[in-house]
Amino acid sequence: MRKKRYLDALRARLDQSIELAVTDQLTGLFNRRYMSRHLSTLVGNAGTTGKPVSFLILDIDYFKSVNDTYGHDIGDEVLREFSNRISANIRGVDLACRFGGEEFVVVMPDTDLSFAYMVAERLRQSVADTPFQIGVDPGRLAVTISIGVTASEGAGDTADALLRRADQALYRAKREGRNRVVADAA
Repeated sequence: MRKKRYLDALRARLDQSIELAVTDQLTGLFNRRYMSRHLSTLVGNAGTTGKPVSFLILDIDYFKSVNDTYGHDIGDEVLREFSNRISANIRGVDLACRFGGEEFVVVMPDTDLSFAYMVAERLRQSVADTPFQIGVDPGRLAVTISIGVTASEGAGDTADALLRRADQALYRAKREGRNRVVADAA
């Protein structure tokens, strides 16, 4: 009986270690390492099947000022709420990940650019229209996001190229005034 309890505890620790290796501790979303492997597989499959993979990069506008004004604890609250809003606005087959800092990504298998753009715009509006609840005065914080969107384009496309195009679209959204979605085709 003692050996069984020991093996069960060992198995639970292993499961927890595996989960921590692929999950962002703050938000509960997958992490960048997991996303990179998953994206490469999906883009490879898309080249074979001909079904596109769409990719969104989302960035919270002026997030540094949130941390500077309210502190990192409130910044963490905003990141957790933002991850909840992402999850609420995507499908179960889509993969939401924290890319780093205040940047997040969504990988959308079997999704063309126009549908991905529509989802991104819905998410942008969800964030802009409803202030985030925070634990200090004034109790609510208006937040906006910028999103870069792209989709795979055939057998020669790569995960790195997809990431680069989405990143370029994100920077265009920032340059053009923030709080917007910009799509970048191959």
